[in-house]
Amino acid sequence: KKESKSVNDTVSVPDTGFTGISQYKSGQFLIKEVTFKNGIRHGLMKSFYKGGQVYQTFWYENGLREDSVKWYYLEGQLFRSTPFKHDTVDGIQKQYYRSGKTKARIGYSKGLRTPYFEEFTQDGKLIGNYPEIAVSILDKYKSEGKYTINLELTDKSKRVVFYRGEFTEGRFDTTKCQLIKTLDGKGTLTLGKTTAKGLSYIGVVAEIVTPFGNRLLKYNKIDLPYSDLK
Repeated sequence: KKESKSVNDTVSVPDTGFTGISQYKSGQFLIKEVTFKNGIRHGLMKSFYKGGQVYQTFWYENGLREDSVKWYYLEGQLFRSTPFKHDTVDGIQKQYYRSGKTKARIGYSKGLRTPYFEEFTQDGKLIGNYPEIAVSILDKYKSEGKYTINLELTDKSKRVVFYRGEFTEGRFDTTKCQLIKTLDGKGTLTLGKTTAKGLSYIGVVAEIVTPFGNRLLKYNKIDLPYSDLK
């Protein structure tokens, strides 16, 4: 019975579409090659610079991106490699200098960023002098029932956005965080006195754009001195 079931579970799928490589052009320039199986993307896909050099490569399995999506410099060296699982970014994205040395390593999980982040100089040294979240408090709890938290970066950089919230299972999910209005690198969050029990702390995530153009995530836990703030 087990052998019979195994045979019956083997399904033969008829060819319902094109199988092979399709080329796409813009004028006289080849811009993309896509591999199909039964009308579905399956296999290698390439896109090209106008000069014919490979710009990107994707690997598809049954229409979904798998393995790594790769970007290339015009001269042919690998610029960036992004891991995919079932059409979703998942794993460590790697960036490279033209020399082939690692430029950055950035963490992703199920399509969302994680705090894992490393950038390197061209001679291979780990960069570590990133700014931190600077917090200042305006306490008007007794007079107005308000507690204001002012946020900025220690280096006064304006390339930052602040969020109120936590990492969800190690991932930065903006749908579960509250965007804090940020202007010229400064964010303000005002909590008010309530009649109910409040929070003992709030979490703040800073999304910082580095000189390389990558997004660095910093977290700060801010303890609250009053038990009825929200």
